[in-house]
Amino acid sequence: MKASKKCPHCGHWSTWNQDTSDRCKHCQGLLDPAAFERQQAQEERKEEEKKRFTVNLIQIHPTDSAFAKFWKSIGLGFQLAFVGIVSFILWLIALLAG
Repeated sequence: MKASKKCPHCGHWSTWNQDTSDRCKHCQGLLDPAAFERQQAQEERKEEEKKRFTVNLIQIHPTDSAFAKFWKSIGLGFQLAFVGIVSFILWLIALLAG
């Protein structure tokens, strides 16, 4: 059973699959623009959270020279040690805080 919804733009009734991207068959306007904007905002927040909580480690590519691979591996070791130490300190603070 398909539902129908009145278009907020033109006032005609259109079939509605209860999807936020459903459009009016008369004017091609969004049938539920508020839900569409909420979904877009939620996706943007997820992208921002991904960017905020990531650690960009040094990438060692197979095409790098031996000299570059050597120095990148040393830098990567320092990065991993730093992340490990900071993670341990944060874990210890959370443990002591109760």
